[in-house]
Amino acid sequence: MTRREKIILAVTGVVAVVAVGYLYLDAGPAAPTRSSAPPQAQTQATAQVRETAQALARQAAPGGVETALLAALDKPWREAVLYDKPLEARGGTGRPTVVPRFTGYVELGSGRLAVIDGYEYQAGDTLEGGGYKVLAVSPDKVTLESLANGQRLDIPYDGQDALGR
Repeated sequence: MTRREKIILAVTGVVAVVAVGYLYLDAGPAAPTRSSAPPQAQTQATAQVRETAQALARQAAPGGVETALLAALDKPWREAVLYDKPLEARGGTGRPTVVPRFTGYVELGSGRLAVIDGYEYQAGDTLEGGGYKVLAVSPDKVTLESLANGQRLDIPYDGQDALGR
C-alpha cells in the first residue's frame, strides 16, 4: 500500500470516528425525549400523512417520457454504445484497424513507460485493445509488433511537446 493510500485511509477513519461521536455522543439537551403531542393527535397526524403519501403515489403514474424510456430499455442496444475503442473484427484478419497514439513518456530510473491511448505500458506489455505488443520505448518513438502478423510499427511521439518540434 502506498503512502498516499495510507493517508487517505487514515483521514477516512478519523472522519468516521468523528461522525460516530457526533451521532451518538452529542445528543445534547435539545434532543426531544418524548413527544409533547397527545396520542390521539399523533394518530390523526399519522393518518393524514398516510393519505397524502397515497395521493402522491396515485399521481406518480408513468407519463409519456417515462413510458418511452421504459420501451427504449427493452430494445437491443448497439454493441459499441458504451465502449470507445474499436471492437475486434469478427471473422476478419485479426489486424487492428486503428493505429495507437503515443502521447506520453516517463523514465523512472532504468524503467521507461510509454503512454499509449491513455494507458501506461513498458517493453513486453500487450496493448489494451490487443493486437500489438510493445517492443521498445524511447522518448521519440515506441516500437510495436503486431500480434497478428509480426509486423513492426514505429509510432512517433505525439504529445504536448511534439507541437513545438
